[in-house]
Amino acid sequence: MRVYESDNIRNIAIVGHGAAGKTTLTSAMLFDSGAVSRLGRVEDGNTVTDWEDEEIERKITISTGVAHCEWNKKKINILDTPGYRPFLTETKLALRVADAALVVIDSVAGVEVQTEKVWEFCDEFGLPRIIILNKMDRDNASFERALESVAEVFGRAPVPIQIPLGAEKDFAGVVSILNQRAYRYEKDHSGKFQEIEIPAEYRDEAARAREKLVEMVAEGSDELMEKFFSEGTLEGPDLLAGLRGSVRQRNLVPVLCASASLNIAIAQILDAIVEFVPSPAQIGKVQGIHPQSKEPIERKVSVQE
Repeated sequence: MRVYESDNIRNIAIVGHGAAGKTTLTSAMLFDSGAVSRLGRVEDGNTVTDWEDEEIERKITISTGVAHCEWNKKKINILDTPGYRPFLTETKLALRVADAALVVIDSVAGVEVQTEKVWEFCDEFGLPRIIILNKMDRDNASFERALESVAEVFGRAPVPIQIPLGAEKDFAGVVSILNQRAYRYEKDHSGKFQEIEIPAEYRDEAARAREKLVEMVAEGSDELMEKFFSEGTLEGPDLLAGLRGSVRQRNLVPVLCASASLNIAIAQILDAIVEFVPSPAQIGKVQGIHPQSKEPIERKVSVQE
């Protein structure tokens, strides 16, 4: 078994309201990374993380499922958590040991009750977050409405780093605001895509989204703000580094979009996890209780401790 240094590990909990697509997203991540050879489906009862008989029968997650994969030479440990209220104790326990959270939101329904609850858990544990607007292929899916719902509930910290290529049955991929490229996917569940120039009809929207992203990242430090005022923008390396820092300091929350069921835009989610989720070594000290003395103690994440 390969041993990974702490810097090359990402520990994430996938959270959200029930039926937002967390287990389906987990399955797609495992498939696209090569961790499994078959794309599991909740409907077929063959996902890696929903393996208990009751979960398979009811087609919901009842207890936290554990999985891992490798992406860009980083090990991603995944906690696939329940989303319905009776089982949220499991979710809270998973978040306690995670280093970041992927908050999955149904792009048709928007922010739901348990979405808000798991967000509160993330606040309690001081976790960085990435939002995934899932089910972009569904009837009545709307990136804009979902973003409005997110902003209404969670404020201005969530900021899109993608826009969708198409919507509902025409959803075919994403445009990256960071590198100004588009990714058009096959509709055969393979996860295969082509990197292309941004189609003309999306260029204005992408430019507006990048302008907003640059402004919000620039607010993250005096150095970036000074560069923004002097140069009028932030170029690629500065923008990426600034966004990474703002995410890890919990000032900004990147928003991505996908269709986990069609296996569209999952590779970009894996990229975002590797890029923005802090490694255990970057977390700093962790507080806990000594098992014998019951006194509060601190430990730094390192091989020495």
